[in-house]
Amino acid sequence: MNKKKKIIFIAIVLLLFLTILTGVLCWTKFGAKEKNEISVSIGSTSRTNKFYHELMEKQSYRFTILDEKNTMNYVKKGNMAYLESIYQGNETKKLIKDGNTYLLVEDSKTYYTYQNNETDLAKIQLQLEITEKSEFIKGHEKIKGKDYNYEEYKGITGFLMKGINDSETQEVKTRFYFNDNKLEYIKTIVGEYQETLKVELSDKVDDKLFEIPSDYKQM
Repeated sequence: MNKKKKIIFIAIVLLLFLTILTGVLCWTKFGAKEKNEISVSIGSTSRTNKFYHELMEKQSYRFTILDEKNTMNYVKKGNMAYLESIYQGNETKKLIKDGNTYLLVEDSKTYYTYQNNETDLAKIQLQLEITEKSEFIKGHEKIKGKDYNYEEYKGITGFLMKGINDSETQEVKTRFYFNDNKLEYIKTIVGEYQETLKVELSDKVDDKLFEIPSDYKQM
C-alpha cells in the first residue's frame, strides 16, 4: 500500500470512529434521558396519586417532613388538624378545629383565634390533590447513596419550607421519591434552589395536640 492510499485509509477509519463515537454520545445523552424521564398522560395512575388516596381514607395520621435543621409536622384527626413547623430556628404552632384556627405562642403562653378560618385543615391532601389531573415525569435518582424512583409534578408548593414569591410558583417542580410503594423523600426545586426532605408517616396520633393548653391565655 503506497503512502497516498495509507493516508486515505487512515482518514476513512478515523471518520468512521468519530461517527460511531458521536452516535454513542447522542444515545447516552438522549436515550438515557428518554429511559429515565417519561412524560405520563393526565389521568394515568401514579404512586403519588395512590398515596394521596390512601391518606384520604385515613381517619387520623401524622405526616412529617424534615431535614437536619427544619421540620414540618402535620397531624390530622377527623375535622381537626395540628400544624407545627420549625424553619431556621423559628417555630410556629397552629391548631385547627371547630371551624377556627388557633395560633399558639409558646414563649408567652398565649394564643390568637382566627374565626371561621380552616385554611390548613387539609394542608397535605390539598397539595396532593393536583396528582389527580396533572402530567408527571418519572425518573431515577440516588439520595444518600440509595437508588429511588421518583415522580415529578409542577406547581406543588406546600412542601417547601422556604417561602417563595407568586412569580416563582410557575417554576416549582416537586419530586416524590419511592422505595417500592413507600414515600421516603420529597424534593422541591425552584430554579437553582432545592429542598430535599425526609418523609415520616404514622397512624399514631396524640389527642392532646388538639387541645389548647390550660395555662395558655387568649389574646
